Parts: sequence; structure tokens; C-alpha cells
Amino acid sequence: MSADFFTRLINAHASGPNMHPTVDQDNGCTVTYQCPSCEEEHDDECSADDCCPRHIEEIIRCSTCKKKYFDTDEAEECCPASARNQPMRCPVCLLAADTFEIAADCCLHVHPTMTALGRQRVGQAVAGGIPWPDAVAANIHH
Repeated sequence: MSADFFTRLINAHASGPNMHPTVDQDNGCTVTYQCPSCEEEHDDECSADDCCPRHIEEIIRCSTCKKKYFDTDEAEECCPASARNQPMRCPVCLLAADTFEIAADCCLHVHPTMTALGRQRVGQAVAGGIPWPDAVAANIHH
């Protein structure tokens, strides 16, 4: 495979519907509810209440990186707004990932001219709000 293959594929995916932000990435934070007994997280308070009928703890997470916060303002300021517009998924196969670095490492590890450092830099750039095609193009020989 050539470097040009990856560039064309990532550019095609970036303009398609699969690279739009997911539903839980549409605002600054995601609120879930944790059962204090089993520590399982639920999307709504009723589900958490049904799980273990005790006090339910509200957990606030950044919708981009999923880091846990106890304050909504901190969660909303966690990742740049431009990063929220980037899906946390591999730009080649579109597999969802837990971090932008993992997403960049998914298929780009077979890129003929990109090293591990280059993939790490791509992940960091996308987390900072740079679009996937631009981040890959800037690190294609790193």
C-alpha cells in the first residue's frame, strides 16, 4: 500500500456521514448515573435506581475524551470545541476508539511512511481540533 492510498481513503471518509460526531458528542459533556453498589453507569437516573435501589451518584464526563468530572463547567472546558467535531474513530476503517491516539494507531500502523511517533502526533492533533485529513497529511513522514 502506498501513502497515497491512506490519504485518499481518509479524505473520502472525512467527507462521509460516518465521520460526523456521534450523538453523545453534541455538547460539552455527557452525564451518566452510577449505581453506588455495583458502580455500573447508566444513561438515566431511573435505570440506575432500578439497578440497586440506593443513592445514585451523578457522573459528568467530557463527551470527547470521557474523562470524569464532578463539575459540568470543567467537563465542558476539558477538550476544545473543535475536537468535539472530530469523531473518535479510526479514519481508515471507522472503528470506534476510546482515545484519538488509539484511533490513529488502529490502521495507520501499516502506513508505509508513518512511525509510532507520527501516529501519536496525529492523535494529539485531532484531539486538539485538527481535522483527520490535515493531521495525517502533516505527519505523513514522521
